[in-house]
Amino acid sequence: MNRSFDYNGVQIAPSKPVQKLVRRSRILHVDSGDRDVNFFQRNGNFTVYLPRAYERVIGINIKDAEFPSLSSVKVWDVSLNAEAVTNYFSNATTDPNYFFLEIHGLNMSDETVYTADRSASTNSVFGKFVGGKYADPVIYNESSNAHQDIEFYPALTKMDRLQMRLRSHKMTQNYYMFWDSPSEWSISLEIQTLENSFDEYSTIETRLGNRS
Repeated sequence: MNRSFDYNGVQIAPSKPVQKLVRRSRILHVDSGDRDVNFFQRNGNFTVYLPRAYERVIGINIKDAEFPSLSSVKVWDVSLNAEAVTNYFSNATTDPNYFFLEIHGLNMSDETVYTADRSASTNSVFGKFVGGKYADPVIYNESSNAHQDIEFYPALTKMDRLQMRLRSHKMTQNYYMFWDSPSEWSISLEIQTLENSFDEYSTIETRLGNRS
């Protein structure tokens, strides 16, 4: 057992801190309106810089997300550098429609390819979101929707920015969806990192022998 000491009339038994690798979770809230609008005018394809550089990232969980109504979605044609005429959600009146979020370098989900050409897209999707009624905002919550947790092995060395793109399943790389200002969208991510720290009992006094 640890030796006990008298400290101004109080018996104390200091313990030895134990170092260990711990898993740390931080919540990151991203708002599309916080992008640099001079470089990224539309909120469907942009890069946002994070408040800190996250190191040794082993997992990202989508906690929740909020998007404007699909009725106001517009589509941008990158090849023409102009707004596309076709609205991929114009017929969404009763049945739910879904769309994908891509984050460059972090996509870990696969998808089949439109038109069934016996091919597939690997590591092409980060998250999937399903709309309700056509005129209602799209709300995602991990408690009421499919849990979306992305794991990375080995851990990501460093993550200080996110390059994000919104699209439907049918859209090619030449297209992405967006909403006109002031309509913006937001997403909350739980970022799990590995840290070299002390265990949860290292700050308390004890007389247990294995803490001496």
